[in-house]
Amino acid sequence: MRQAEVERLRSVRARVAGWKDLSLVDVLGEPSFTIWFNYCNFRCPWCQNGHVVSGEVSREVGVGELADLAAASYPLVKFVHVTGGEPTLQDEALEALFKLCKLSEMKTSLSTNGSRPGVVRRLTDEGLLDHMALDVKGPLNDPERYGRIAGLSIALAREIVPRIRETLRLALGNLSFVEIRTTLVPGLVEEREVMEVVGELREEVSQAGGSGVAYVLQQFSPSETVLDPRFRRGKRSEVDRLLELGRLVKSKLSFEEVYIRCVELGTVRVD
Repeated sequence: MRQAEVERLRSVRARVAGWKDLSLVDVLGEPSFTIWFNYCNFRCPWCQNGHVVSGEVSREVGVGELADLAAASYPLVKFVHVTGGEPTLQDEALEALFKLCKLSEMKTSLSTNGSRPGVVRRLTDEGLLDHMALDVKGPLNDPERYGRIAGLSIALAREIVPRIRETLRLALGNLSFVEIRTTLVPGLVEEREVMEVVGELREEVSQAGGSGVAYVLQQFSPSETVLDPRFRRGKRSEVDRLLELGRLVKSKLSFEEVYIRCVELGTVRVD
């Protein structure tokens, strides 16, 4: 790559809430340098990164600075993980960052709600994406229920849910390392929703071959950064319930690996 192009990429600006030099929870089995991009097109009432979504905590930074910080952690940390918010909303910055990371021989990881498959397609077509963590928040066969879970109008949910399915298929068809995540939210996303998600995913994964795919059942944990004040006073998903549901998912799903992720145990593989 010519130096002029490198400098152009480095000059691209991003809005971020911050970064962490070493994270052990964002890429399964791998340490990562994790960056939180601001803003999101969803308004999940239970979102635990409300301050990131709203831009309440935000700064503008050059992508070159982020790439340099990530490169300084190599080879101890080999993955650069971008989460949010919804990183694909800042697609120019995301693409520029990943191109710079590849120049430093670092692997790239994206956490996404799946609503912008066109961005994901560009990243995969250019060989810029090594790992994806896709949030499937509820049953894709029920846009109205998905809208309630994700804080979307019914009309918008009907537009977005097919895009999420497209992103899922892009990931399964192009990447060898994919996490699909669902958060158990008491009173909103319960066993019924999880098992419907699992049924849909089983078919998609089976058609794609199922290699390199993990399903992660996540704990909801209330805090002051949760987007909707009503959910700040909600209940944390119980660990025993997560484990029980994880085992049920494992028995019915053709994924290679099923995990639960919670405050009490960290990330644990379900046997």
